[in-house]
Amino acid sequence: MIKRKIFAITILAAGLGLGSLAHRTKAETIYGGSYAPEGIRFPATIELLADTPYYSDPNQPDDEPEGTFAPQEVNVLTVESSWSIGKATWKIETMFGPRWIRPNPWEIGMEPPKRITLLEETPLYRSQSTKGGSVASLSAQEVEVVAAEKQWFYTNDPSSKAWIKVHTTWLGDLWAHIPVNQIGTVQKVQRKAHYYGLPANSDLGTAMGVGEQQQDWSNSKAGDYTITREFTTIYDRAFEVQTDQGTTWTREKGVTILSANETVAIARETPLIHDVWDGYKKEDAVIKGETVTAFEKIDERLESGRGPYSIWNNSTWYHVRSSKGTGWINKLFGEPESSLPVHWKVKVNDQKELFRYPEIPFSTSTLLLRDQTVEATEAWNGPNGGLWLKVQVDSRSGWIPFWNYSQDNIWDEDANTIFHISRMNMNSLGIAPAANGGLQLSNGQRIGYTENNQSYLDVIQLAEYFQYKVEKVPNTNAISLSKGEYSFVLQADLGNATLNWHGTKDKSVQLAEMPRHTRDSWYLNLKDVQALFGLTQVVAGNEYSLFEKMYQVRLGELPTSAAKGRLELQAFVDDWTSREDYKSNQMPLQMFIEENGDHGGEGHLTQINGIVNNPDASVAPVTLFSLKASRPLSNGTHQVSVVIRIGERIIWKHNVEIVVK
Repeated sequence: MIKRKIFAITILAAGLGLGSLAHRTKAETIYGGSYAPEGIRFPATIELLADTPYYSDPNQPDDEPEGTFAPQEVNVLTVESSWSIGKATWKIETMFGPRWIRPNPWEIGMEPPKRITLLEETPLYRSQSTKGGSVASLSAQEVEVVAAEKQWFYTNDPSSKAWIKVHTTWLGDLWAHIPVNQIGTVQKVQRKAHYYGLPANSDLGTAMGVGEQQQDWSNSKAGDYTITREFTTIYDRAFEVQTDQGTTWTREKGVTILSANETVAIARETPLIHDVWDGYKKEDAVIKGETVTAFEKIDERLESGRGPYSIWNNSTWYHVRSSKGTGWINKLFGEPESSLPVHWKVKVNDQKELFRYPEIPFSTSTLLLRDQTVEATEAWNGPNGGLWLKVQVDSRSGWIPFWNYSQDNIWDEDANTIFHISRMNMNSLGIAPAANGGLQLSNGQRIGYTENNQSYLDVIQLAEYFQYKVEKVPNTNAISLSKGEYSFVLQADLGNATLNWHGTKDKSVQLAEMPRHTRDSWYLNLKDVQALFGLTQVVAGNEYSLFEKMYQVRLGELPTSAAKGRLELQAFVDDWTSREDYKSNQMPLQMFIEENGDHGGEGHLTQINGIVNNPDASVAPVTLFSLKASRPLSNGTHQVSVVIRIGERIIWKHNVEIVVK
């Protein structure tokens, strides 16, 4: 089974505003994600009943198909699990290679399963009509299917019935009228799962809610059990579980325990836990510097929050044999192997507890840190993106969470860390194509236009959205846009913009194009908009968003001298973001050391890098960045400006005198 996004959609009573779902009356569970063909839930073949657009990419807009397929039968590679209740994306096999289609469920047909399992006593009829009464009935059992009414699987009410023709040995082929949410098949399986509790004396019909029967939970007991069979309908699943007291059916899949035959190298202290299901308890032993053998494992990425400790949702738990005995380990559950060695001084203002391991409250610590400075020797981003520091304090070693950059300080004792930059908020503006080459906001308001594949945006509207003050410059055909201490001036028929800080000219920058100015409007090329407003563009199909980040800068003690003829400065940047942003389309912060307005001068270097990137948790955001700048300076006294920019937008500027000997 191939899983991607994992979530669950529960369809409740009518009137939820879900379009064609408005008439559904019983709760039905649709397990989310995309899956490969598997039984009745995910058909291997479907029939297209109408002309169907197809796409070369699953994210291609609906109105940009690559072509159209005529009605025909197609083979399915993967399908979204919600296909039976609304439009969904199917990956199909074609002569061009894999393609994607998005038919509505009433636009497809599919064969019924060859066999189904009746959940209760079911009347049989000679035709697709209940008039005249039934001619026989079948008790709950598996039967052979010989035909079905068209689109037997689709209904606005899962409890409504479809006609299925079944084979009997004594009366031949007869029709059964079965609720769609009870048309299902049973397959044999053999896998192990942990359950936090199971119903007792439950049969399949009870598990599926037939006749509103109640399951008996009086003898519910947690444990590791074997799943022997699986019942599957269009909407739901149930599992037959073998317990010490016999078999029982449940709609809960439990936490899957996979068989394994692997070796796991443990380099750092890792707790060995006897009962991984029993909450946060003290470890049985600590393993370090040995290779253990795993005979079972739990992949929490597949468990959608059902694992033993679901906050480690990108990790694997191993059931191992070791020199310290048998138990469970997780390489994210202990001293992290991917932590970064650091030499930092940390000023802790907010109260923090010292943990033995990051994110693992095995026991309550008696040591609380507050209003004190400690030494940090390691830093680590946990799977949830939080930064953890290993510190030494009062002859004890442990880990503290570090999240409040606006209050606490970190200073790198091996580099000249002079200030901290914290992102305070972020504004975004979504822009989409409109009629006749126009560009519009989500509310339909026009914001610009396209010409020769270039975007041009209304500067006055942008200024209003991003809260810039717009003023006409006296005696000129120019406008000034200002926010805080930063401003820039646009002049008609002039290809440069003037940047100011504190009302004083900072520099003049060359524009990609001159402003397009009429009596009441000013338009800029998108490249110039990004540079002057300091905006990041994120593209999604034929739409894009512009993001503005706002920062707070806290200055420490600036140096007054530089050694070896080169001034080097570093800032720590707190910016909760994905690491891919800074590798691709992110407009990063830059720091410049400028002298006489030279924008950094010859030999100037500026760079920003995530300094605590955790490879064990690929989806975790990066929280801490190092922003560095350096430039050569000749012997003597220099008046330099330290400037932080996004694009051309000035975030912060400070003047300092530097002596080089």
